[in-house]
Amino acid sequence: MQTRSPLFPSVSSTSRRVCVLACIGVLVASLTACSAPRIAGRAEAELQPSPCEKAYADATANADIMADRSRHIIMRYLAAQEAVSDWANTAAYCPARFADGTLRSAQARHTARLMAARLTINIAQPTLSRCDGIDSFDIDADSLSAMSVAEDQAGFAMEVFAARSIGHATLDISDRHKTTSQRLISFSGAEDTRAKTYDVAQLLAHPDTIVDSATGLFAPTDAVIEMNCARSEIAAVESSSNSTSDSAQSRTTAENSSDDSRQQSLGILTSMIADRVDLALTCGYPSFDEALFE
Repeated sequence: MQTRSPLFPSVSSTSRRVCVLACIGVLVASLTACSAPRIAGRAEAELQPSPCEKAYADATANADIMADRSRHIIMRYLAAQEAVSDWANTAAYCPARFADGTLRSAQARHTARLMAARLTINIAQPTLSRCDGIDSFDIDADSLSAMSVAEDQAGFAMEVFAARSIGHATLDISDRHKTTSQRLISFSGAEDTRAKTYDVAQLLAHPDTIVDSATGLFAPTDAVIEMNCARSEIAAVESSSNSTSDSAQSRTTAENSSDDSRQQSLGILTSMIADRVDLALTCGYPSFDEALFE
């Protein structure tokens, strides 16, 4: 006859199991004590994304929502607004992505403005910033000097166009370019190499539309003026060596400027340059990627 197993194990059997488990616990504890000490917070810190990684991840996520036509336009509009600052942060925190972040921030601004019009939401038209309230930039003198020339050229061309009532040119736009140019050359502390007057015969020969030499696309001439200004400034920032110079007023008082100072400068510049791109798009420059990105 088969012997049935008891419903509950005997006391002695239970005791043996308890002892075995207790021994295993002691052994594991001793092995853990012998392992290398854990540095508090190191693992957590390694898992935290850098400011650059976070800005880029946020920007791409919101850009995807902005471009997704299957989503409600309000959701896309809100994502576009977020993408404006996310891409600007990308340009500031990721120097290698300065051009990409600046151009995409302006592109998101333009997209948000178009969506706002469909939603009957009033958004102010682009206004060129002039470095108001800025005391210095943590950018080398040569780069600031090159940017001042780009602003001076755009200011002169817009002045000529405004005098002839061509396109969207106004004296206010011209003045803003020229004011920015003066401040940039002042920040640089470099010799002023601006010509103040430039050859605009080619522009006047094609006052309405012109071939953009950078892309080969036809675009409104005033829009091309703004895009050329923005491209020159992006190139100047990207070539910035951030070298120290005793004569450059663009340096901060500290001998070696901190990353925060550099990032703050890049943040201001990306916003300023995005203003120029945004104005170009409003004037009719193509906003698709092939027109903006090389």
